[in-house]
Amino acid sequence: SVMDYVEHTMSVGTDAMAASYVECQIGEEDNAQIVWGVGIDTSIVTSSLKAIISAINRSER
Repeated sequence: SVMDYVEHTMSVGTDAMAASYVECQIGEEDNAQIVWGVGIDTSIVTSSLKAIISAINRSER
């Protein structure tokens, strides 16, 4: 589950890049792993999804 989410733009204008950061809990509560992920894209929705995928990938390491 997503425990924390933060986003911001990295520049100004219509082609501005958005950065999204997520903190996720992977697994059951008593055996949970806390991981974070970052996503960057011109779309805030896509950057958010990339951040979640990044967190999931980190949990597999």
